[in-house]
Amino acid sequence: MNMLKSLSVSSSITTLRTMTAMVSNKVSVIKALSRITCLAAVFIALGVVAHAYVTVLLYHKFDEADSPSTSVPTVMFRQQMDYLKEKGYKVISMDDLFECISGAKPMPEKAVVITIDDGYLSEYTHAVPVLKEHGFPFCIFVFTRAVGSRNFMNWDQLKDVLSSGGDVGSHSHTHPRLTEVPSDEMEKEYRVSRKILEEKLGIEAKWFAYPFGEYDDTIRAIGIKTGYKLLLTSDPGSAGPQTQPDLVPRQAIVGQNMTMRRFREKLEQPPLAVIERSPKSGRLKGNKLKGVSITIAEPQNYHPGQVQVFLSEKGRLDTVFDPATGLIVCTQPIELARKTNRIITTARRKQDGLFAMDSYMIVLSE
Repeated sequence: MNMLKSLSVSSSITTLRTMTAMVSNKVSVIKALSRITCLAAVFIALGVVAHAYVTVLLYHKFDEADSPSTSVPTVMFRQQMDYLKEKGYKVISMDDLFECISGAKPMPEKAVVITIDDGYLSEYTHAVPVLKEHGFPFCIFVFTRAVGSRNFMNWDQLKDVLSSGGDVGSHSHTHPRLTEVPSDEMEKEYRVSRKILEEKLGIEAKWFAYPFGEYDDTIRAIGIKTGYKLLLTSDPGSAGPQTQPDLVPRQAIVGQNMTMRRFREKLEQPPLAVIERSPKSGRLKGNKLKGVSITIAEPQNYHPGQVQVFLSEKGRLDTVFDPATGLIVCTQPIELARKTNRIITTARRKQDGLFAMDSYMIVLSE
């Protein structure tokens, strides 16, 4: 079995072709096909398709020195796009992503979606030409009140985005923290932005990116209610078979210190399948946690000593992991000060050494 794990997909295909070439009559063909089927099942069981997930990249500004935490140098962005093309990554559209998450299509190997938030002018002048040059689909999420304002794209430029292979999604109307507005105002943010996008651009507004990446159960429910098909977070990680349409994770590619090594690492973080979480995603009843517990699926696939849980405002938590059940427990009481926190779980896969990741948001009640 260890030897099979080390085989690459290309070598397995070569093996199958050799077996087929060896047969010389109908009976031999049937026997060979039977052996091929069995071998293919083994490869699937061993998880040879290690990259069958989608990494959704998140960008903001480009070449804006006054925003070092959210801007990316255009020269670095070009290097990243070159890397995707050279390494054979499939850059897919939001429609493709929706079909994968809804189950209409299988999760592809080495797939990426490129998203850009806010609709800043530098996105149009710096990023869009590079994306057009590479022939990559992409999606820009705009908050509609800002369109046409100083340093933001106007409607003609957004129309050009659409004609350049891009898509446009909603980032709300006024870019509020949805966790801090009443539900009627929240619904207005969804509906007004969608209406304006459809009237101005003649598109169906199907995609929504939560402002500041913040959400709770009510925010999610109203997003689905108002007709959006995918709602994107800023939770780190990749989209896999377990991903919910209103909780699509994204890998933020931001900051002047984003190196190619960090970029590659973000591309190689498969989703971590989680069975149960405590606390659950969404609003908390108070600001104190009795502890944190996460149960991961197929725990035998991960190195027991490299399973960790992180909390935004506390860092790495002291946890105990049971490799037999997949239960990770932190029994230490935690008092929270921040309005929002993310709980992030990572586990290193035995198969390929990659760190799988799950992340979600918890929100303090008023």
